[in-house]
Amino acid sequence: MSRRVVVSDSSVLIDLKRGSFFTAAFSLRLEFCVPDLLYQRELQPYGGDRLVAMGLKVLDLDGEGVARAARYRQTVPALSLSDAFALALAHRTGSTLLTADARLRRLARDQEIVCQGVL
Repeated sequence: MSRRVVVSDSSVLIDLKRGSFFTAAFSLRLEFCVPDLLYQRELQPYGGDRLVAMGLKVLDLDGEGVARAARYRQTVPALSLSDAFALALAHRTGSTLLTADARLRRLARDQEIVCQGVL
């Protein structure tokens, strides 16, 4: 059984690519996901189709999730819209959030969302 991991922003995927870890990461028993907004803004124009073909899942937020993302941005105004959507998606799906952003990790922990930092 795979565990769902929500990727917070494109920088996590860029770091996996730079380190030549794409193949290894996508061969793990993990399901990497991004919110649709992040995919459309940050990944699709830059070869996002390849990531989807490798196994990246693009998931939608419902109205409640969008409202939750808006509340996160009110709590931390410096939070990007993509990060707020990723955090809301992790909350909705009970997934682990993967991020390099320390502010986002703190907010995730405050919301009792499992979060894994990357360097």
